[in-house]
Amino acid sequence: MLKPHHPDPTLLTRRDALKIGGAAAALGLVGLAPFEGRAQDKAACAKGPLPRTGPGHVVRIHKPGMMTRTSPDPAAAREMVHKAVTTLAGDDDLGRAWGRFVQKEDRVGIKINVLGGRLSSTMKEVVDPIVEGVRAAGVPDGNILIFDQFGGNMRGARYEWQEKPGKLRVLNHDVLGYETNFTSAEGGKGKLAKTLTWCTAVIDVPVLKDHDTAGVTCAIKNMVCGCVERPPLMHGQIHTALPHFYAREEIRGRVRLIVADGSFCLYDGGPKHNAAAHAPHDSVYATTDPVAMDAICLEVVEGYRAENKMRSLAAVRRPATYIELAEKLGLGIADRTKINLQTIDLPPVSANG
Repeated sequence: MLKPHHPDPTLLTRRDALKIGGAAAALGLVGLAPFEGRAQDKAACAKGPLPRTGPGHVVRIHKPGMMTRTSPDPAAAREMVHKAVTTLAGDDDLGRAWGRFVQKEDRVGIKINVLGGRLSSTMKEVVDPIVEGVRAAGVPDGNILIFDQFGGNMRGARYEWQEKPGKLRVLNHDVLGYETNFTSAEGGKGKLAKTLTWCTAVIDVPVLKDHDTAGVTCAIKNMVCGCVERPPLMHGQIHTALPHFYAREEIRGRVRLIVADGSFCLYDGGPKHNAAAHAPHDSVYATTDPVAMDAICLEVVEGYRAENKMRSLAAVRRPATYIELAEKLGLGIADRTKINLQTIDLPPVSANG
């Protein structure tokens, strides 16, 4: 079981804070800088609430038995998601806790990852309580959008299609299309999906997976390769492209919260499903720090690999070096000794329900 390295998420020196993002990081605002775009969108982002959390703070809720053979127990997933977010926010009131990350005026996107097929994708049981939390913060259904890249994969992962304006929408990128111009960063470029640029706030809902080129795929890659028209344009220099592209305000400025679906871990053969390396992890994570989340994902993946007598990612020439570069760019904390993994163990799921 993963253990926290710090007793207090606020134990950051001024030097540490400056290293990971200047004054904004010192205030715990990793990922909350206003993004470049239309004036009204800048204003909406600038009015965003300030969560009571800091860089390097990751909450893990662990509930044995949460993951069944094919999907999470819905009641367990709901309990875990809300516990993760209220703990991160420092407020037991559901509406106030979620309201620290999104406001009723926001257009909220929930970015899932369904590339891995039915069994290795963001689970609907984890997304449903996220929608509930966004609603509790006062955001109307017409301003909530669940989205990802491929419509067929979304349907296969049990996300029921809904395109009607004024209601909760569930769409893939092709429905709204892509921006006309390329967005470029060192190492890669891509046309941003309009499902992303429609949003003033995004909740990033990745999974914990091995990846054949990046080493792992979690919070950062879900928002970079999952929000452009042609992800392979990033793959040639992926360890450079991932952090530099995420650092663009079009992405970084929109992501308010990361709720990682840790119901399972895919520790080899990713990003597609691999039944031989798919393990229940029975966890939900919440953080505002994408770098710390990816560092924890790497630790989890490496832990399962070691447990199953597999070589490390570095040994098989797939080290996740983008994580260290992401820290150098001021996106968060990669140094595991400075990450506070706050683990809360809940009672196991009852066999009798």
